[in-house]
Amino acid sequence: MVNQGLSLHTMSKTPHIELDYIQDVIDVRKTDPSPYQHRRHFDKDKLRELAVSIQREGLIEPIIVRPIDKRYQLIAGERRFRAVRDFTEMETIQAKIVIANNLQARRISAAENLQREDLSSIETIEAIVDIVDAELMEDKEYASMGKTPAERVKTSLGKLHSISISKKRRSKVSKNADLLFNKFIKQVEKNFKTLPKSLEWRSFYTHDLTLLVDICKEVQDISIQNHPWPRPGLQSVGISALLAKY
Repeated sequence: MVNQGLSLHTMSKTPHIELDYIQDVIDVRKTDPSPYQHRRHFDKDKLRELAVSIQREGLIEPIIVRPIDKRYQLIAGERRFRAVRDFTEMETIQAKIVIANNLQARRISAAENLQREDLSSIETIEAIVDIVDAELMEDKEYASMGKTPAERVKTSLGKLHSISISKKRRSKVSKNADLLFNKFIKQVEKNFKTLPKSLEWRSFYTHDLTLLVDICKEVQDISIQNHPWPRPGLQSVGISALLAKY
């Protein structure tokens, strides 16, 4: 096994992440799914097709994993992993083994998900939320804004949106609000501009994030499997119109 330099920035326009890796063949049975995977629906027929392709042509791109408690945890390559695990008799799989902390694993997993064309709008929004949350989570003030990534992102973007409107209207803004705005606005704008598909954060907050936080999970799951919605930033959808379908 040869130690090589793995540059993961080709997977995403998020801030550059370079990790060393060892490429090896690992035991499928000792590999666990990623806890940061936001895809809720995997088409079994497509996974079977992928499994046939892998058996016939081999695994073109190894999965990415990290060692956790004498096992491996998947970071990127969920479809390839599931295809091999569920629809072949293969006991091993090619993998790039990296040493990554939770924050790095979240960033890489979310960035890979975000680039998939078949990701639903809900899953795409979740991936964007995870990227933004991961980039800001080390700040204690941001971390206190909610218990979940969606809560924290909604609260922070809501505050920035409200303050920005006040500033545009030249209304009086408190000192604390001004400090918060100046503290987070550049990082938030950078996060959205460096997504694989650049988005404007105000549009994401007003048109897209609401699909994740204001619609119950049961309706979201039905929509993911049967009623794909437009990808974030491409088309605004009225919440009442969506709920009327169910």
